[in-house]
Amino acid sequence: MRGRKPKPTTIKLVTGNPGHRPTPPDEPKPEARIPKCPTHLDAEAKREWRRMARELEHLGILTTIDRAVFASYCQAWSTWRQALKTVQKVGMVVRSKERVTEAKDGTITRTGGVPMVNPLYKLVDAENAKMMKALTEMGMSPSSRSRVSAAERKPAEADRRERFFK
Repeated sequence: MRGRKPKPTTIKLVTGNPGHRPTPPDEPKPEARIPKCPTHLDAEAKREWRRMARELEHLGILTTIDRAVFASYCQAWSTWRQALKTVQKVGMVVRSKERVTEAKDGTITRTGGVPMVNPLYKLVDAENAKMMKALTEMGMSPSSRSRVSAAERKPAEADRRERFFK
């Protein structure tokens, strides 16, 4: 498929539809509900899951079918945080491993030990990119949120009654 990725109907409805293109009538509309936290997430990722899940459900953004993308965000957050802590402790610049070799004539040669960018910095960068992609997908970054005006979710009981009185 070429061109821009289509905007989900729920996002179109809250941001407006300036092109006045028709919305797909049979698009699935999953209920906004916090999915079960995957057991494979580490402790830090599970903390992020609990922190963000309530907020996203309250806004009507998080549904049970969003579990994988939300889990990916939470695990990327955890890995990013761990790598960043290590980079902050060790430093952005480290020295390469020094190699000492001894020739047959007894002379010692030292190679390496040169300053280089901490290899964990690449991991910090990669995990940050994963987080930003997931944040944008779910309307959780400042720029993507500025295009969404989500209304506060009604309790589930009110949603069920509304179906019968429309």
